[in-house]
Amino acid sequence: MPAVRHGKTVAASVIAASTALLGVVVVSPAHAAPAAGCTENVGDTGLSAAVVAQAGETIADQRIRAGSCDIGIYIGADAPGVTVDNVTVTGAGFQAVFAEKTSDVTIENSRIFNNGWRTLDPNAAPLPPKNILHSEVSQSFAISLFGVAGGTVVGNQVHNNGRGGIGVMDNGANDPGAKTQHPTAPLRGSSDITVADNHIWSNDNGCALVTATQNFAGWLSGLTLSGNIINGPGFDPADSGGIVVAADPPLSSVSDVSVSGNTISHSYEGGVVINAETPGSSTNHVTVTGNSLSRNNWGAEEAPNTAGVVIFAPAPGAANNDTTVKGNRITSQFYGVWALGPVAPTVSGNSIRVTKGGTPVSIN
Repeated sequence: MPAVRHGKTVAASVIAASTALLGVVVVSPAHAAPAAGCTENVGDTGLSAAVVAQAGETIADQRIRAGSCDIGIYIGADAPGVTVDNVTVTGAGFQAVFAEKTSDVTIENSRIFNNGWRTLDPNAAPLPPKNILHSEVSQSFAISLFGVAGGTVVGNQVHNNGRGGIGVMDNGANDPGAKTQHPTAPLRGSSDITVADNHIWSNDNGCALVTATQNFAGWLSGLTLSGNIINGPGFDPADSGGIVVAADPPLSSVSDVSVSGNTISHSYEGGVVINAETPGSSTNHVTVTGNSLSRNNWGAEEAPNTAGVVIFAPAPGAANNDTTVKGNRITSQFYGVWALGPVAPTVSGNSIRVTKGGTPVSIN
């Protein structure tokens, strides 16, 4: 069963029927929607939204049924300092909460489910490369932060969405969450973002938590990914990857990332995946500490068997620099840690129990 990396899809055969909820937009009076129920073309993305946040606004204690809208809550370039607290978002065709080109975003204590199913469009052309997904956007997470400086995503339940769970990416000539693209748009990285204490599961055609570049020479920095619980239902359709730290396009980089205290099981790809896939791409100073990992990479993707932590840089000039894997508990994996690339990780102090014939640490 072919898998596609970093929040895209695992296979056409696992695409479930849409469970998006149809209905009216339920918002506070400050968000009185137009008669059609959606604000069209928010942020010149080509997408519509049920709620468009204003600068400094707190959206709290409500249920948003996005109905026919592409996005549940849109937080755009002119809306820094937005907080989403104790909100339920269902039925958005693409993203439940989409923040882009902005700063100081907080999304907390919310329940995000049954969104993203309309991105699975059999009439849309397949997205290249390595992607069998038919969609009009390249990346669509239930919670998407693309080109955001300063963000906190804490204490949310994110489950049963049609694409990925939580995504942190850059923005620019490629706006990964939008239909409409702007080739001259300035490059914006994402920085100083904490994703902590969320429960993420059954986002069937995407990875649970992804931090990945999407633009040539794009960048991410200063990320804390901690205390999240990510679990799938075994060999049924589940999140295609657990936590991903990835520099995807050439010359892009992801730096200063802490992956700590997470519990991850039953992912199709590795529990924690760190990769630099293209020439000149790099990850830098990524620490993986105190995580509990079990029964991951059952799709035998980057590593040739089940694996807890997967670190790879297969392309010329690509490298995972200064990677530390320390103090993790890894069980029921053929490989505890599997690495491929020109720079070996530092691996120490882990408790690793492998399956029959397995290898605790394999550095290639």
